[in-house]
Amino acid sequence: MPQLDIVHILMTYLWTWLTITLITLKIKTFTMTIKPKNYHGHHSKPTTLTMPWT
Repeated sequence: MPQLDIVHILMTYLWTWLTITLITLKIKTFTMTIKPKNYHGHHSKPTTLTMPWT
């Protein structure tokens, strides 16, 4: 049977890993749902050259 300090270290490691994993997933889903801050509502028109035969 493992000693108490080993169990405590393992539980602390697992809790920390789970917390970091959940925070990372939450940040990823949050950044996917927000709009970019520099978007002003206008689309840039693609510049197409006028063909000389038209």
